[in-house]
Amino acid sequence: MIGENTVNTEEEALHFTNKYGFVTLFPLRKVIFPNLYQAVAGKDREEKFEKAWSWADNLAMKKQIHYGKFVRKQVTLISLTMFPHFYKLYKRNEFPEIPQRIREHLHKRGATTTTDLRKKLELTGRQNKSKFTAAMDELQLGFAVAIVNRGAPPRMTYTWDLLERWMPRDVLREANALKASVCRERIVAKLLNNKLISKQEDAEKLLGKRRQKQTSSILQS
Repeated sequence: MIGENTVNTEEEALHFTNKYGFVTLFPLRKVIFPNLYQAVAGKDREEKFEKAWSWADNLAMKKQIHYGKFVRKQVTLISLTMFPHFYKLYKRNEFPEIPQRIREHLHKRGATTTTDLRKKLELTGRQNKSKFTAAMDELQLGFAVAIVNRGAPPRMTYTWDLLERWMPRDVLREANALKASVCRERIVAKLLNNKLISKQEDAEKLLGKRRQKQTSSILQS
C-alpha cells in the first residue's frame, strides 16, 4: 500500500494528491495505485471514509484539485499541475443523447443539483437512475462537467456545472496551449517517477490509446 495512514489533515491530503499528481479516492481492485482512503489515518474504516470524502470534497470546492470519475471509472483527484495534461488529452465535445442533453441544460441554466437535473430531463424513478448515472459518468470521463457543491447530510446532493465554467481560466488556457504528445509524455513520466510502473510500456498499457472525439483508455475500463 502507498503511504498508508500517513495523511492526518486536509492540507496533507492536498500534498498527497500533488505529490502523485493523480490519485483515486478509494483502492482499485487488483491494481496498486495511490488512493486517499488508505493514506488517511483513522481509528476505523468509518473515520477514514468520512475524512477521505470530506477532504476530497473540500479541496474540490476550493478549486485546489479537480475531482471526478476517471481512473478505472472511479472517483479521482487530479492536481492542478497535472490537470491541464489530462484535460487536453481526454476532453470531449460530442456525447450520446442523454449526456448531451445534460450538457446543454447546464450550458443554458447553469449549476444544477442532481435532483433538479433528473426532474428537468425527465429521468426520475428507479428505471432511469442507471441511465442518469451512466450519463454523468460519461461526462466526467470526458472532462465536460464538474461537481461544484455537495449538500448537507443526510442527502448530500451534488450540484453540477460545466467544467469549463468552473475551473480557473488560467488553468484552462494552459491546457489549450499544450500539445497532446507533450501531455502524454508528462503523464507517463509522472507514473514512472512515482514508481507506479517500471517501464514506459506499462504506462502505455495503463493509459491506452486516445481516439479523436472519444475517450478510450484502460484507465477508464
